[in-house]
Amino acid sequence: MSMETEIKILNVSINDVERTLKEMGAIFVGKNLQKIYTYDLPTIAHRYQEILFKLNHSKGVLEMTSYKQRLKTLLVEVEDLLLEEDVQPILSKYAVESLQDIVNKINDVKELEFLAVTPKILNMGVNPNKWIRLRRTGDKTTLTVKHVFEKNNSKVQKVGEFEIRVDDVDATDALLSALGFAKRNVQEKERIQYKYKDAEIDIDHWPLLDPYMEIEFDNENTCREILNKCGYSWDDVVSCNTEDLYRNKGMNIKEIPELLFK
Repeated sequence: MSMETEIKILNVSINDVERTLKEMGAIFVGKNLQKIYTYDLPTIAHRYQEILFKLNHSKGVLEMTSYKQRLKTLLVEVEDLLLEEDVQPILSKYAVESLQDIVNKINDVKELEFLAVTPKILNMGVNPNKWIRLRRTGDKTTLTVKHVFEKNNSKVQKVGEFEIRVDDVDATDALLSALGFAKRNVQEKERIQYKYKDAEIDIDHWPLLDPYMEIEFDNENTCREILNKCGYSWDDVVSCNTEDLYRNKGMNIKEIPELLFK
């Protein structure tokens, strides 16, 4: 999984930002209309119960190892959604730094079933911060599992991504449906993209939203340089996702099957 750090500046002028980026020597990458298909993962409770069932009925070391790894991956999501007061006691009990580390310390599956956080896990629905994205940008199509981490005390958004190139949107959509992933909705956005040093600058325009600038960076100094030259400061930075911006307009985009410019 690649881990990205990114920030947003809302309500930008596309012309002003583009003019400044060109003046500072940023490289124009392209302008595209993106079509985005999103799919929810099964509920956390369902995935947790399935993994525990499989662990209880594993028929060999290989199968046991496989499902323990799946449990570790799931516990990363669980820990991000739980309150610190729920997590810390169990971390202290097993002397570990994260919930996924507990899996290495426990050999008895029954003990895993009766962890202190199990009742809370069994009440968890779909993770609102992790989903599958199928996206077509011009002639490029990618399939991504995207995880926006909830626990974050800074304005810099922490995003984990697994991404691969795929050849055919329709075939990949059919494959995901065959695997049981229900398509939540289809969305469009316009993206103008620039590169500057180690940073990627995107100017995104969604239906019914004002354009915003997103900077994905490795070096914070580069990010601050871009902000300053574009006339912004760190005080203008926000950490949010597109769903939050629509929610501020009284819209739940998870309930809108098609979010298109037309």
